[in-house]
Amino acid sequence: MSLPGGDVAVRMTGIGRRFGSTVALDAADLVLRRGEIHAVLGANGAGKTTLMRVLAGLDRPDSGSVVIGGNVVHTFDPGHARAMGVALVQQHFTLVPTLTASANLELARPKGRLRTRRGHAQQHLTELVERYGLPVRDGVPASAMSVGEQQRLELLRALDADAKVLVLDEPTAVLTDAEADQLLGVCRQLAEDGRAVAIITHRLGEVIAGCDRVTVLRNGSVVLADHDVADHDRAGLATEMIGSEATGRFEQRLRTERAGPAATDMATDMATRIASALEVDALSSGYLRDISVRVAKGEVVGIAGIDGNGQAELEAVLAGRVAPDSGSVAVGGNPIVGGDPQARRDAGVAYIPSDRYRHGLVRPMSLSDNLELGRLPRVRASRRRRHIVAERSLDDWSVRSAGPSATAASLSGGNAQKLVLARELSGSPLVVVACYPTRGLDPSAASTVAERLVSRAERGAAVLWIGAELDELFAVSDRIIVLAGGRITGEFTAPFDRREIGYAMTGTTECASAGS
Repeated sequence: MSLPGGDVAVRMTGIGRRFGSTVALDAADLVLRRGEIHAVLGANGAGKTTLMRVLAGLDRPDSGSVVIGGNVVHTFDPGHARAMGVALVQQHFTLVPTLTASANLELARPKGRLRTRRGHAQQHLTELVERYGLPVRDGVPASAMSVGEQQRLELLRALDADAKVLVLDEPTAVLTDAEADQLLGVCRQLAEDGRAVAIITHRLGEVIAGCDRVTVLRNGSVVLADHDVADHDRAGLATEMIGSEATGRFEQRLRTERAGPAATDMATDMATRIASALEVDALSSGYLRDISVRVAKGEVVGIAGIDGNGQAELEAVLAGRVAPDSGSVAVGGNPIVGGDPQARRDAGVAYIPSDRYRHGLVRPMSLSDNLELGRLPRVRASRRRRHIVAERSLDDWSVRSAGPSATAASLSGGNAQKLVLARELSGSPLVVVACYPTRGLDPSAASTVAERLVSRAERGAAVLWIGAELDELFAVSDRIIVLAGGRITGEFTAPFDRREIGYAMTGTTECASAGS
C-alpha cells in the first residue's frame, strides 16, 4: 500500500510499546522529512531509543502505524527495515573487533549482495571514504581504531546499504568536539543529498547549531512534536526534556529531618577532609575528566546526568575494576589502590553494581555462596551456620526464593537485586557506592531499596548514589552533582531546582547556578 507523503520520508503515528508493566511509549508520533536533520530528545528512559528501534525493525509496536517512503510497514524486522531504506547506527558499536575496516564493511553488506575479493573490498572502502569524507584506516583491527574511527566506520556501513533514512543514536556521546563537528557536517551533507537524518542526542548545542527540527519525549510521550529548532533555545529545550515538576514514584523526600554530622552546614563542613569518608580527587578515566567529589559520613550524594556522560567510568574506578588514568580515591583519608576490587572491600566500600548479573552475582551458585562472595578467606563458619545466617539475611531483605541452597539464577530481577544489597550492606561499610540500585524494580521493591540505603546513611555511612531518575535522586540526596561531557557541570543542595539541574545535565551551563 502506498500513501502520499510529499517530502515526508517517515511518519510514525500513535506508537505504543510496553515491556511488562513498563510503558516505554505511549501514543508517540514522529515525522522525518527528506533533506532535514531531525533531533530526537529526551532524558533517560524517555522512550527515544525504543521509538527508533521500532523504526529500524528491532522492536514491534503494540499499537500505532509506521509509514516509510509512503509504504505502510507490516513486517517489523531489521532486514525488512533495511530493504525499505532505514539504517540505524546504534550507540553501542556492532563492529567485529578482530576484523579490519574493509572486512567489517563486507560483513555488513545486505544479504544477496555479492561478496567481493579482498582487494575489491579495500577499494570499495576507499571509494566510500572519499565520497563521504569519513577517514577510516584499513589494515588494522577495529579494536585498534579510535572511537571516532569506529563511529565513522559504522556510518559508512549504513551508507553502503544506500540508506534513505539514517538514524544515529547518541552519535557524538563519546567523540571529541572536533570529531562531533565533523560528523554533524557529514550529516548536513547527507541531508542535502536528499536523505532524512534523525539524531538522538542530549547535546543541546549541537541541536541548535546543526538540526532543522526537533521532537522531545518525556516518560514515553511526545511533549514537543516536530517543531522548528529555530523557534527554541537551549534553556527551553532543556525544560521540555526534564519537566518542571516531579512526576515519578519518588515525589516526596524520604527524609525531612536530619541528625548528626549531615545536619551541619553542607556547603562547608561536608566538603572538608575531616568529615569526608569518600574523597575523589582530580579523577580522570576514559571519558571522565578531572572530577573531584567529597561525600561526608551520614550524607547521600546523588550523581545525575544523561547516560553515557562518565557514570560508567566513575563506577568502574570506585568498584576497583579499573585503575584511573590520573587522580586518586581515598576512603577515611586512606588512599585505595586502583584496579583492585579487594582493596576496595578492605577499605570498607560496599558496591551495588549497575549490572547485578555481570558484576554482582554468580548465577549458577547458591544464594548462600553468593552472600559470601568477596569476603576474605578467614576462618569460615560451618556450612550449617552459613545456611542459618543466609536464611536470616534472605528473610530480613524479603528475598523470595526456595531457600539458601537455591541458585541466584532462580531469582527474579528484584529479588536478585535485594540479594546483592543483603550481602553488600551486611556489617558496617564506611562507604556505599550504589549504581542505579532501583533499576528494573517495581515501585514497592524500589522504595524498600531506597529506604535501606538512606537508613545506612543515617547510621553514618557515606552513600554515593549514581542514578537516572531525577525524582528518585531528589528524594534521597542531600547534594546532587551533575555530569555532562565527562565533567562536573553543576553541584546542587536541597531543595533542588529541577530546571537548573536539567540545564546542567544538558550542558546548558550558562543557565545553571550551582548550589541552588
